[in-house]
Amino acid sequence: MSTSPLVRDTDLGRLLDDGYDVVVQEGHLIVRQIPYVTTEATVAQGFLTYPVTVAGDRVVSGTDHRIWFGGSTPCDERGQPIKCATAEDHAVTADMRAAFMLSSKPRPNGYASEYEKVTAYVRILSHPAVALDESATPTPGAAWQEVEDDLPFRYRDTATARAGLAALNKVFYSQKIGVVGTGGTGGYVIDLVAKMPVADIALYDGDTFDNHNAFRAPGAAELEVLRTRPNKAEYFAQTYGHMHTGITAHPVFIDENNLTLLDDRTFVFLSMDNTPAKPIIIKHLRARMIPFIDVGMGVEEIDGKLSGLLRVTLNLPDSASADTQIPTRHDDAEEDDYSRNIQIADLNCLNAAFAVSRWKRWLGFYADGSEETSMTYSIYVNELSNEVD
Repeated sequence: MSTSPLVRDTDLGRLLDDGYDVVVQEGHLIVRQIPYVTTEATVAQGFLTYPVTVAGDRVVSGTDHRIWFGGSTPCDERGQPIKCATAEDHAVTADMRAAFMLSSKPRPNGYASEYEKVTAYVRILSHPAVALDESATPTPGAAWQEVEDDLPFRYRDTATARAGLAALNKVFYSQKIGVVGTGGTGGYVIDLVAKMPVADIALYDGDTFDNHNAFRAPGAAELEVLRTRPNKAEYFAQTYGHMHTGITAHPVFIDENNLTLLDDRTFVFLSMDNTPAKPIIIKHLRARMIPFIDVGMGVEEIDGKLSGLLRVTLNLPDSASADTQIPTRHDDAEEDDYSRNIQIADLNCLNAAFAVSRWKRWLGFYADGSEETSMTYSIYVNELSNEVD
């Protein structure tokens, strides 16, 4: 993903955070998808633009208070041309031309900032359009094609910018995450981790994604996709690859023959059943000092209602929690009700949320006053309990 220093510009950043569709191209700042009213008193979309220069990481206007508009004659809600618009051809790029110059000077010295200038002209054009169509908006969502600082996203994370969390998010940059087991809880782990700027995410699962998986997984799988019975890891890699770069699918079950696939991970989420491979994986991760979280769920039917426990266990290189708090026994004769594929997406989602938030507390993103190595949640009494090594 390419880098653009211009998104660090204060005014441009505010426009993006507001949801404007902005691009800087061939020496022009261009704001697209601006609703306006035509001479027929209908709502259409045009663009605003004006020449800019770049000084370091700042966008500097190459004009005074003027701006150019691309579209047909901009009008008020009655279809009468607005007074500040003058027909004037203006070349923007090799294949884009504006047709009108707009001039509205609010004070002797013009506009106080680029942001104020753009939003003032947006209001002039869009307010009549909104009067005719309440759904018209000049802020459809930022569509900046370049992601700042080489972050691993395919589009800009405006949620982080709005909340002012960019500095805190740096704890994720070096994280290379592995998710072993992507059905149920693992799918929700992927959903939450993919929204963080981790370096990359590796998914491991040798199973197929079927109907019962769709009903306890995040999102809504298309019927045509289910008919192809895709591999789970490949399905989630493709789905979340629309948002996050660097997601790799390994369509295999991790066992003693391919443990080295985990060796480059900085953190691993184990969201798998208690198969014979689980203690082998745990031993391998501990030998290589790779921290991990193991999630578990036990659900049973009692008097016609479901009850049980959710568990999240954090194992660090100097921790013994894997020895005392992670069950590794697998008895096919004593499967609980969850193993029979009862559809309980909310519990999968909750277990994943507990796991990811514990990882984020360990990283220092969240404050951590308990430092527990294992926590359990009881469905029946709606109660959390913590254990510490």
